[in-house]
Amino acid sequence: MKLIHLHERSNIIEPLFIEILGQKVAYVCQTTPSLAHKAPLIILGGAFEGVESLDYELNQIAKDMPVYLVDLPGLGSNLESSHDIDYAQYSRILKAFLDGQGIDKCSIAALSYTSSIGYFFASQFPDRILKLMIGGITKKLRESVSVTLEESINLLTIDHKERFASSVALNLMNFSQRHNVSKSEDLKENLYQSLIGLSSAEKEKFKTMNARLMDAENLPRAPQCPVLIVGAEFDNFMTPYECYEVANSCPDSTFVVIQGADHLVSLEKKDVLVRLYRRFMADQPLNRMKDIEVFQRSEFPRERIRMEPRWLLNDVGYLDSGNGVFVPINIVDINNAGCRLYTSFKDHRSFRRTNKFLLHLPEEEIKMEVILFKQADNGHFRGIFQHQTFDSSAKFEGFIDKVAISCSSAYAA
Repeated sequence: MKLIHLHERSNIIEPLFIEILGQKVAYVCQTTPSLAHKAPLIILGGAFEGVESLDYELNQIAKDMPVYLVDLPGLGSNLESSHDIDYAQYSRILKAFLDGQGIDKCSIAALSYTSSIGYFFASQFPDRILKLMIGGITKKLRESVSVTLEESINLLTIDHKERFASSVALNLMNFSQRHNVSKSEDLKENLYQSLIGLSSAEKEKFKTMNARLMDAENLPRAPQCPVLIVGAEFDNFMTPYECYEVANSCPDSTFVVIQGADHLVSLEKKDVLVRLYRRFMADQPLNRMKDIEVFQRSEFPRERIRMEPRWLLNDVGYLDSGNGVFVPINIVDINNAGCRLYTSFKDHRSFRRTNKFLLHLPEEEIKMEVILFKQADNGHFRGIFQHQTFDSSAKFEGFIDKVAISCSSAYAA
């Protein structure tokens, strides 16, 4: 699964492969004789970027220190099976790799899927880490995100290629903020085309990565080294506030938000991210950087905890489970991501049969797929919308824009 680089490519990187603890690890190293004495930066390849597409990071950061691009099993461009590997085991493989390369101490940069690996490594092996830079991380995956990931795996399993590809693109990117996100349209199409053409091995890699993410327990003891935690302004997959919570649990942390980006910040704001890494590694101030917002501890604004306001709709709709029976419901509040519903038919057989429905709003001619993931005793349900086509998402976005004009906000957080 390779994304076209949004910067000009200087060359195609050919990784080396080495066997570590019975697993294949792919890596590239770059340094100069004058810098070879310095501790290196290890950049871990993630879901959509591996060693073959990180040449910009390699060339820029290698001006300051040795750089290793590392794709652990089942990550980045490394399609080695990783079914039985958890985050703790990944950190042990990484330690063994460092041992094999003769690296006593290093710094680590890891985003999204690999951020937990960096966190585990710094927690398990504090004597081997100088600085840690991670982003797109959460203490515990939100239930609504877990439901969405599970549905993506289901779509991939039944080979709904188009719906799978568009749903992953729509859920990883913040579609409703696309006009405020750098390179959003090009990246959306690029991501869609990459996902629709997955090989069998890449499909298994995707399933394994997401299953591991859904099964992950809480993070271990916080790293004691200096930690830079990066959030993205419009990231609704792992929100800035979730990143902030992780930062607040680390005794020596700096938390920043990159503006004009969502969960794919490493593709949308690559130059900003690399500049951020270089300044943090050099102990230079971050608060005057362009496109960067630095937050002090205990200073995250309450009104920014929720990514989008929920609008008090209080309108009638219907839930259709596909059996021809429509359950009447009241839509209490709603936004692009999900809704809160109420029905006096809370014990209806449809709710015992499935949690997947079409939400009908007859007056608006809206039909939206929704998964109910939480039910209260009093007939209230929480639902997460499944955005699976770009056209339907755009139409639904127009409806939410109209709701925002005529309805008040449910609550800020």
